Amino acid sequence: MSDQRNFFPEILSSEEIGLMHATVHDLLGEKGAHRPARDPQDVARLVLRLYRIGLTEPPRKLRDLAGMMADRETMARRVS
Repeated sequence: MSDQRNFFPEILSSEEIGLMHATVHDLLGEKGAHRPARDPQDVARLVLRLYRIGLTEPPRKLRDLAGMMADRETMARRVS
């Protein structure tokens, strides 16, 4: 499997897709009075981008950073 992964780095395994799906689902399910509604497409793009640059372990870090970035982008859009 690792040989194939090195040969086709753009292909994601089912475990990787499952992890990203769970992360996006967690981020979209978070509610809070201080948190604006997150755009599902923006969240999915952020999670994929962070995962592809190597933020894979532990999944909590991926979720936390993607959540902060999504909130920041949403707030920036509201202000401008």
